[in-house]
Amino acid sequence: QKQERTPTWYGMFLEDGTETQTVDVMHYIWTGEWPDNQAPRIRSVQLAGQTAQDSIRTQPDASLSAAVVADDPDKDDLRYQWEIMKESDSTTEGGDFEPRPPTIDGLIKDPSAAEIELVAPTEPGTYRLFVYVHDGNGSAGHANIPFLVE
Repeated sequence: QKQERTPTWYGMFLEDGTETQTVDVMHYIWTGEWPDNQAPRIRSVQLAGQTAQDSIRTQPDASLSAAVVADDPDKDDLRYQWEIMKESDSTTEGGDFEPRPPTIDGLIKDPSAAEIELVAPTEPGTYRLFVYVHDGNGSAGHANIPFLVE
């Protein structure tokens, strides 16, 4: 795991050591077989009915909804975790240490649900909404959506 613009960029593991689907793929490439436990797969994630490619813009303190659709190849029960961070403003070069932006707490009504309600940050700027989908067996899927508070 390495912070490089986001804490999930390029990583095979989450910060706590949880394995991602990248580990599953590497296991398959090395052995020709999938691991006994595979990571959950995120099929889609939306913020205000839009995807990461839609250049999402909102106003400060606006009420928004978000949803993730995920499944697990092993049919494990899934647990959800959402968080909001300000976009990294680090200007380091590749490989240099980059601090993880702090999580902004209190904006998501129930961060453990597949569908959430949130309030946009008060301060204008660029942010990311992250979702992690855990299988309870040491694996997780993840996605994020950038958005602009105008």
